Amino acid sequence: MKKILILFFIAISLQAQTLIDSYSESNYTVAYGLCSGPRVVVAQSFTGNGLALSQAKFYLVKTGPSPGNCYAQLYAHTGVYGSSSEGSGSALITSSPISASSLSTSPTLITFTFNPTYILTNGTYYCLAVYYNDGDNSNRIYAGVDDSSPTHGGNMTDSDGSTWGDYNNIDAIFYVYGTAPVTYIPQITID
Repeated sequence: MKKILILFFIAISLQAQTLIDSYSESNYTVAYGLCSGPRVVVAQSFTGNGLALSQAKFYLVKTGPSPGNCYAQLYAHTGVYGSSSEGSGSALITSSPISASSLSTSPTLITFTFNPTYILTNGTYYCLAVYYNDGDNSNRIYAGVDDSSPTHGGNMTDSDGSTWGDYNNIDAIFYVYGTAPVTYIPQITID
C-alpha cells in the first residue's frame, strides 16, 4: 500500500528584520565597562510587540586584548518601566557569541544573532542586555550609553551577576530586531 506524507507549514525562511525598538548611537555620551567582577551586564528595558527576537545591536568598544566572548541576552522585566526597570531571573535566551578581541578600540555597533529566536509577548516589558564576564580592569569591553539627556521610554539597568541596579537617568545605546513568528503544523501521514 502506498503512503503519502503531507507536511503542512507556514514559514518564510528569509524574513526581513523588523526594528522593534532602539536608542541611537547619536545619543552616545559615555561608555560603561564590563568585565569579570564589578559589572557583567548592561541592559535596556523595552516593550515586546509579538515578533520573534532575532537580532540585537549594542555600541561597543574594547581596551586591551579583552579575552573571551560577549553575548546579547534577554531577561524578564521587573520594577517600574522607565524609572526602575531591572532584569529578573536567568536569561530567557542568549545570542551566538562575539569574540571580545574582535571588537574595535573605537565605539562600533555590533550585531548579535539569536538562533533560535524568542517570541516577544506583545505589550510585555523586557530587558535586552550585553553580557561579558571575562577580562579585568585593563582588558574589558564597554557599552555605550547616554547619561546626559536620555529620552527612551525605558531605562538602563546593570548587574554584577547576582544583583541588579537601575538608572532612571541613563539609557543604553541599543537596537532590537524581530521577525514574524514561524508556525508549523505537524505532519500528517495518509495510508
